[in-house]
Amino acid sequence: MRLGIWTPAPLSMRPTAATQPFIDGLTRHGGGVDRNFQFAAEILQRAEHLGFDITLIAQRFLGPDLDSFIHAAALAPMTRTIEIMAAVHPGIMDPRIAAKQCASIDRISGGRFCINIVNGGRPHEFAVFGHWIEQSEARYRRMHEFIQVMRGMWTSDDFGFDGEFYKVAHGTVPTKSVRTPHPPIFAASRVDEGMNVVARECDLWFVNYDRNFRNYEASLKRIETERAIMEKRVRELGRRIQYGVNTAIIMADTDEQAIAIADGWVEQAARDPSIFSASGGLGAAIVGSPKTVLERIRRYSNMGIDLFMCQFYPMREGLEDFAEKILPELQRDLATRAVAAQ
Repeated sequence: MRLGIWTPAPLSMRPTAATQPFIDGLTRHGGGVDRNFQFAAEILQRAEHLGFDITLIAQRFLGPDLDSFIHAAALAPMTRTIEIMAAVHPGIMDPRIAAKQCASIDRISGGRFCINIVNGGRPHEFAVFGHWIEQSEARYRRMHEFIQVMRGMWTSDDFGFDGEFYKVAHGTVPTKSVRTPHPPIFAASRVDEGMNVVARECDLWFVNYDRNFRNYEASLKRIETERAIMEKRVRELGRRIQYGVNTAIIMADTDEQAIAIADGWVEQAARDPSIFSASGGLGAAIVGSPKTVLERIRRYSNMGIDLFMCQFYPMREGLEDFAEKILPELQRDLATRAVAAQ
């Protein structure tokens, strides 16, 4: 089991009275060194100290968030062990440029970089910064070509590609990554065409669940079913991948108190579309007392979930609460499994 944490950013977390000024500051000139960036670095350094393995930086072009690649490059020398994952949108960034930037950040971080392919679900964002394709199947064909081109640029000294969306002649990235053969590739997809791309090209798939955190049992059945489908596909291709879950962990003294906090988040998201994306992790339903939170993490782990990509509310206080009440139990679980595997 691996633990990840979302890098705090305006559209990737539910704001609090303490963090709202950081977010507001991003939309105004002046102010010196960005306080949101400082906050993110502090959270990641603390998470790294606690043993978290990886962080994910979302890419939000129509928001005040810092660019994911630049954010990743800036955070790399401020951390030591945590893997840094930046999101990228096919249709906004060119895969050849992405390949060069990924290799560069991988070098700066000493081999701690990976990439999250996000096919995109916000047409208005693509209308401003890239090219939106209405047909879902075509968007996934483009996503597939994007990964193929990026991988070819990483691994070939004379890469050629003649695709529907990208054409490359004599392509290469002379900057070779520390990782061999290239940085890992992560992705999520809710549709069959995307799952096929993940099965063929990616190293980890973020599983799907119901957005309503009250539909926990139904979400578990969906994860079990779709994971079995994905496993069949990757085995037929002679591959292996890992499985991750994006989750907002809401913990309180009792289940009722935690549910009330989650309900407040849902109500706020209904009024404020800017935090709608951040509220999606509630669907994993890791909401409750410490006992419930631990039980649900264990249940997901037993189902084959390898990575928990977490956000907390409030971010700093939630992380510390998790560290005190949940991490020791998970560490004991890992130690027990290690002994049993000997």
